[in-house]
Amino acid sequence: GAAMRELDDEALGWFGRKLPWGSYGMLVRASISAPTLGIALQRWCRHHSLLTRDIAVQLRVADGRATITVTERAELGALQEFCLVSVLRNILGVACWLVDSRIPLHAAQFPFRAPPHQEAYAVLFSSTTRFGAPAASVSFDARYLALPLRRDEAALQLMLQNALPLTVLQYRRDRLL
Repeated sequence: GAAMRELDDEALGWFGRKLPWGSYGMLVRASISAPTLGIALQRWCRHHSLLTRDIAVQLRVADGRATITVTERAELGALQEFCLVSVLRNILGVACWLVDSRIPLHAAQFPFRAPPHQEAYAVLFSSTTRFGAPAASVSFDARYLALPLRRDEAALQLMLQNALPLTVLQYRRDRLL
């Protein structure tokens, strides 16, 4: 968080241009009025392209699975892993927060070789993780997309004051259980 503020770049240098402080908060603001998680995630993905053209984020549904895919449009170089993991953890954390429930993943995959710290992926994504895939993605039960959002502007203001844990930590609460 300190580095993001100091650099005024929420992407920490991943992309060809800086994402000024508040960029990812703006994506949540654009999504919070959606009636369902599916619509909120579609908005988040669509609006992400306004921030950068270096990656494309898409939500697809097939065979009862929802998949969020990050496709690289520009060379991410040495920051590829950090970027792809962070973007997927960000959208997953926000999705869980919006519906106030942990969303268990079926799988996570990444287009790079397994790093020496690959065991950390089990903590970050709590699912089967595959490396060497065509693109970065996470998939989960598509029924979560029909859930109504449980957050409002007041909750958003509070969350934005301490949003980074959503990106790093698994969402703890599971109200659906």
